[in-house]
Amino acid sequence: MARYGIPMGLFVSALFMMPTAQAASCKIPKSYYKNVSCTASSGYFLATKDFGAPVALLNSKGKKVVDLSRYQKVDADKIAGGLLPVLRNSHVGYLNMQGREVIPATYDMLKESQGWARPVSDGRIVVKRDGNYGVIDTANKTIVSFSASISDIDDYRGGVTQVRKNQATSWLDKNGKATSNPNGSDSNSNEPSSAKQTANSRSATASAQSRQAAPNRFTTLQPRQQDGRWGFVDENNVTMITYSFDDARPFSEGLAGVRIDDNWGFINLGGELVIPFRFDKMGVSSGDSYQGKPAFTFANGKAWIGNLKNGNKMCIDKEGVSVGCD
Repeated sequence: MARYGIPMGLFVSALFMMPTAQAASCKIPKSYYKNVSCTASSGYFLATKDFGAPVALLNSKGKKVVDLSRYQKVDADKIAGGLLPVLRNSHVGYLNMQGREVIPATYDMLKESQGWARPVSDGRIVVKRDGNYGVIDTANKTIVSFSASISDIDDYRGGVTQVRKNQATSWLDKNGKATSNPNGSDSNSNEPSSAKQTANSRSATASAQSRQAAPNRFTTLQPRQQDGRWGFVDENNVTMITYSFDDARPFSEGLAGVRIDDNWGFINLGGELVIPFRFDKMGVSSGDSYQGKPAFTFANGKAWIGNLKNGNKMCIDKEGVSVGCD
């Protein structure tokens, strides 16, 4: 160890002082519960049994505010719009932060890379019923009718969603009405089949070109403040991620730091929360920077999120795992 110029005592001290990213900034409250973790909503914490079954939602004082014992699963990383996805009798529903099941657990579990339930996005939720996709609002009103012809629906972003029916693509507004493509070209697939075949014959070349020549428009999203809240717009000033944050950093390396209340998390260019809100804003010094960038901004695969007691900076990688900054 000495040949690297690092005193053994300092290394061992730093090793044992370095908490996980969650422990350093999540501030899990004291409680009677054995297993407590952070959630995507600042001020709320999830208590579980040893094998992961949900027990309760706790507040910042460690007090139980919602009994979750009747549910098989909850997805605390997808709390959004004040609603928590829950699973009861293998069906999906949504609870508010007072424990009321405002969306009854009557919807199908999703079988996709995003998990068994989607979060609220722009006040809308993509769900499935009888195997068919549809969209509801937070009052459980159907916005986009359930249809076997729908193969996928994106989460809402900037007041619109993209719907795919077989190979056809269309855009719908928050009322479920057809609208124009916010990316500037008409994607509504009313093309004749011959046109689709021509397009398909070019798809391999086009996709290769798009990966190199068109790092899509979302790479240029910029933070913007409106009515005291932050969101993100594209180069045409079209809102692509709604104004729902108390603070925001520019996108860097595909992720942007965003803050709600006192805690920071990270979203991707699709507006999805990929690293939960668990990094306290008080963990860094105002105006300080790391590698020329402010806190909660990625540089070379790391983002500075706080300081250790010995003065060393503490970072996370893109998986949200605590790592040394240097």
